[in-house]
Amino acid sequence: MGQRENDPFYQGLSYAARIGIEMVSATLVGAGIGYFIDWKFKTVPWALIAGVLVGSAAGFLNIYRFVQAMEKKESEQDQKKE
Repeated sequence: MGQRENDPFYQGLSYAARIGIEMVSATLVGAGIGYFIDWKFKTVPWALIAGVLVGSAAGFLNIYRFVQAMEKKESEQDQKKE
């Protein structure tokens, strides 16, 4: 198990899975909230569309933050090597 943690292939695979899961889950949460608002206030399909857009934006923001954290971690590791 410890050997897989240091393997770049598995590390890249886990990053890709995390990015995909975060994007899909944020979009689905936004769509769910939009669907509920549409159902409650009979505004079909406007709140659903807005929810999908807001959820997608939140997913992209999460991915951006994740990539920034990974770049920071990588630069810190590079500085330790030098």
